[in-house]
Amino acid sequence: MTHIKGNPNIKNKTNCIVERAMAIALLVIGAQIVISFPGMVPISLQTLAIYVIAMTFNKNQALMMTLVYLFMGAIGLPVFANFTGGIDHLIGPNGGFLLAFPIMAYVSSWFVHNYDHKLRNLVGMIVGTDISYSVGCGYFMYLTKPSFNNSFLVCVLPFLVGDALTRREQEIPHLYRWRDELR
Repeated sequence: MTHIKGNPNIKNKTNCIVERAMAIALLVIGAQIVISFPGMVPISLQTLAIYVIAMTFNKNQALMMTLVYLFMGAIGLPVFANFTGGIDHLIGPNGGFLLAFPIMAYVSSWFVHNYDHKLRNLVGMIVGTDISYSVGCGYFMYLTKPSFNNSFLVCVLPFLVGDALTRREQEIPHLYRWRDELR
């Protein structure tokens, strides 16, 4: 039996596809770990998954993966919270947070890969999260017409503590090792 060596370019491309598919799968899994409150935006681990993607992949890859995730959900695949899908999730009151994911991933990844310093990486995640809050809360206000204070209470305040905990360097130091191994 003759052993045929594989083309290294194909092997590298396959590895890249698998890595990106696993990152999108992580985002889908994070969407399923949800705490729902009546009348509020549900809390999920999607933000943590975005941080992992931003720290692991470059800004363009992070952008594309989050766009693929949104496309999958928009065409009806059950990738959003509670295994749901459909365009209505993107145009509904919570849609602004989903639509902010690509921007959040791009900006956070840009910081992580342009500044090799943990404090600046943390700043990148904070800026990315602030973008998510701004777009999500603004979109929520546009669709539902509440006051800014009510929107802040529903869309931002419940998430501040959880997002602060997820960003803490002590809780996610292994992400830096993953990122360095992939470089």
